Amino acid sequence: MVIFAVTSFIATKAFFRQKEASRLQEGKHGERSSSNIIYAGIIGVVLALLNFFRIYWIYDYGDFFLLFAVSFSVINSDTFASEIGVIDRNVVMITNFRKTEPGVNGGISLLGSLASLLGGLIIAITFTLFYFSYFDVAVVVFITIMGFVGSNVDSLLGATLENRGLISKGQVNLFSSIITVAISGIFIYFYALV
Repeated sequence: MVIFAVTSFIATKAFFRQKEASRLQEGKHGERSSSNIIYAGIIGVVLALLNFFRIYWIYDYGDFFLLFAVSFSVINSDTFASEIGVIDRNVVMITNFRKTEPGVNGGISLLGSLASLLGGLIIAITFTLFYFSYFDVAVVVFITIMGFVGSNVDSLLGATLENRGLISKGQVNLFSSIITVAISGIFIYFYALV
């Protein structure tokens, strides 16, 4: 959680004057609303509580930690994609790949995609080093890819639901995290059975 807080702050402040000149910065000075932060982190907190109270159901504690990392990889990937990708002028809509303006919900770009992968990779590397005390390539790749997937789920929800006013930005963060953690959980469950 601390790594997410620090790195997302850095991503928010990166190229800030350029974003501010284009009026594409988050908030007035890069700040986010408290509801947006709560929605973004709630899945990770729930997973941590389930682990704390030893409510494992199908999973063991290691799987909960992995899903915890995935939940923060999603929001870090999305933060990096939106905060760094917004400076890219070659943006297309995720739903139809037609050119659109930077900063539009559902807009994706090459720079944003690379930034998304970096955001997920940061969480993946720090998770494996803190949890395993060594570098586990398979876990790093899995967490990074799932963060990237979650970031694109976020873009898809933004394009289809948020732009129509059906859900808020915070709810987009929540649902993209839930969907990606669920996909990850299914993958872990079946992978563990192989």
